[in-house]
Order: sequence, then C-alpha cells, then structure tokens
Amino acid sequence: MFSILRIEGDPTSWKLLTAIEAGQVTASAAPVALDVSEPLAGRLLLSPRSVGSAVFLELPPPNVGVTPNGVFLPWSCLYVPSPTGPDPHSNPQRYYLLPRSVDLAQLEADITAAMVDGSLVTVEVSGPAGTGIVVLNGAAVPFVVLCPGTPSS
Repeated sequence: MFSILRIEGDPTSWKLLTAIEAGQVTASAAPVALDVSEPLAGRLLLSPRSVGSAVFLELPPPNVGVTPNGVFLPWSCLYVPSPTGPDPHSNPQRYYLLPRSVDLAQLEADITAAMVDGSLVTVEVSGPAGTGIVVLNGAAVPFVVLCPGTPSS
C-alpha cells in the first residue's frame, strides 16, 4: 500500500489520508479523487490519462516522514501543478483562493467532468491580490487539488 504520491511536473510529495494500491489509479483512464493531508489538505483530482508519470511510495518509517507545513487557508483554494510546488512561504503563494461562496463538491464535479470529456472549465479565483479566472483544460491537466478553508480555532 502506498501513502505518498508524486506527479510529473510538480515537485510535491502528496501524503494520502488513506493508503492505496497503484492499481486503483491505473485501472482506467477515469479521474480519481484522493484525499490528501500534506502539504495542503483537501481532494486531489488525478487524471490518469493526462499524467506522464506518477510515483507511488510507501510512507517512510516514523521520524523520517513529511512534517505538516501549518498552512492556514483563510478560505477554500485551488492548487494547480507548479514547477515549485505549493510553497506557503513564497510570494505569491502557489495556490489560488476561491470565492467564499464556492461549492467545493460542485466544483469537484465540474472539474472531473472536464477531465472525462476533455473540455475546458473556468474557475473564478479571488483574494488579496484581486480576482481572476483559472482556465483548466480537462484533456491536459494532470491533477488539481481542492482545499477547504482552515477552520479557525
């Protein structure tokens, strides 16, 4: 069983909440939703037909694992593949804040549908730097991560 996933074109080691067998991803070309906990917590939508390579690793022994990065998200965000990964300390951050009113389940369904039929989907983004649109090509994007906001304590 594998607990770490690395995807071509992005340096991030994604920690899976539930260990999987590689066959769960390679069984078909259909998109797969995986719950991830690090470095961002949320749902990773993987498009096997658009991924050049995916590396599945077992979790390292205790005291050698990934350390949570403590990212506080004021509200939901979208992460798209980046050559630098989701570095929370870079400016700008490598993820996009979503409008507070976003329905993450509906957005997941829209992106999954675009991955299945190879269509385009636009996602409104907003935040301190302004507002904009992310255009995802469902036929080409290897993965995205949808993250809920961090609950305040």
